Amino acid sequence: MSQRRRLLYEIVLIMGVLLALVGLFQTNFVYSQRQPGGNDFLARWMGARYWLIEGISPYDERVSLATQIVIYGRPADKQKGEDIAHFVYPLPVMIFIAPFALFEYTVARALWMTLLELCMVFIILLAFRLGEWQMRPLKLTLLMLFLFLGYYSLRSIILGQYAVVNALLVLLSLLAVKRRNDFAAGILLALSLCKPQMVFLFVPWVLIWAFSQRRWDVFGGFFGGGGVILAVSLMFLPDWPLQMLRQILDYPTYTGESSPLSILASLTPGVKRQLEWILYGGFLGYLFVEWGVAWKKDYPHFFWVGLLTLVVNNLVAYRTATTHFILFYPAMCLVFRVLEERWHRFGKWLVWGLLLGWFVGSWWLFLSTVQGNQESSVMFLPFPLLVLLGLWWTRWWQVRPPITVLQALRNRID
Repeated sequence: MSQRRRLLYEIVLIMGVLLALVGLFQTNFVYSQRQPGGNDFLARWMGARYWLIEGISPYDERVSLATQIVIYGRPADKQKGEDIAHFVYPLPVMIFIAPFALFEYTVARALWMTLLELCMVFIILLAFRLGEWQMRPLKLTLLMLFLFLGYYSLRSIILGQYAVVNALLVLLSLLAVKRRNDFAAGILLALSLCKPQMVFLFVPWVLIWAFSQRRWDVFGGFFGGGGVILAVSLMFLPDWPLQMLRQILDYPTYTGESSPLSILASLTPGVKRQLEWILYGGFLGYLFVEWGVAWKKDYPHFFWVGLLTLVVNNLVAYRTATTHFILFYPAMCLVFRVLEERWHRFGKWLVWGLLLGWFVGSWWLFLSTVQGNQESSVMFLPFPLLVLLGLWWTRWWQVRPPITVLQALRNRID
C-alpha cells in the first residue's frame, strides 16, 4: 500500500470513528431526554457541579438535598429506604467525574453513557485477552454482543454506574502486571481505590504477590502515583476523608445489607448472625490460604487467585452491587476457554449453551422479581456463585500448566 493510500485510509477510518461516536452520543442524548434517570451518576454529577461552580463541598448536606429533590421532587424519606443520594466517593474520583459537571445534566449524562459504553467494550475485549481466549472475528463479535447486552452490563450503563470505569482500571492493572508494566499497574491500582468496596481485597493481594516477586515498581506506582493523587486532593479539600466518613456512617440508616453472603444467610433468619460469621470466616480463611499457596508463584497462578479474590471481594463486601459483577467477565472467559480446550467440539457447544442460559436467565430473573424499579436481592446470588464454581473447576489447569513428557520424566527422576 502506497503512503498516500495509507494516509487516505487512516483519515477515512478516523472520520468513521468520529461519526460513530457522534451517532452514539446522539442516541444517548435522545434516550436521556425521554428516560430521566441515571441516579447513580446524578449524585456524583451534582457533587462535582456544586464543587466546581458553587465552591460547595460535594459532601455537603445541601448537595445531597438538591439531588433528592431532582429524584423525588422532595427530600428523601429515610424511613421508606429512599436513597439519600450522598456523594460518598473519595475525592480523587473527580479526575473522572469533574469534566462532566461543566455540562447541564442531560448532556452530561449522554456523554457519561457514551464513555461507559466505550469502557464496556474495552472491558469485554480485555476479558478475552486476560482469559487468553482466542477466536475468529465472527464469534468474537457475537460474544461481545452477548456480554454487552447482558443484564449486568446494560444495567450498569443505564444507571450511569462509576463501577464500569473502575472495573476497566482493575482489568488494565491485571494486563499491566502481565506485561510487566509495573509502575503503571501500581498507579491503576491506586486509582481503583476511588471505589474501594470493589477492590478492598484485590489491591492487597496484588501488592502481596508483587512483594513476593520483588517487583518493586508496583509499589512505586501505587504509593508514589497514589500519594501524589491523594496529596493533590487534600490540597483542594483537606478534610474530605472525614466528610466522606460521615456520609458512609449514614449509609445504614437508609439502606440494608447487600452482601451476597448476608443475603444467603437470611434464608435461615433464626441463625442468620451465626451463619454469617461462618460464611464470612470460611470464605476469607479459604482466600487467605490461596494467597499463601500462590506466594512466589508465576503469573498464571497469580491471575487465577486474582480472579478468585475479585469474586470473594464481592461476596463478603458489606455494600456491593450487581453492577460490580462485570469484574467477573475475565473469569467467565477463562472458564469458557478451558471448557473448549478440554472438551473440544462439545465444549464449544456447551459454552454457547451456558452463555445463552446466563443471558436469558439473568434478564428473566430480574424481570420476574423486580418490584417497581427496585432490584430483588436474589439477583446478587446466582452469578458470583456460578463463577466461583467455574473457577474452582479450572484451578487445576490454570495453576498447574501442562508440562512436556521430558519435563515429567525429569520430575520423576528428581
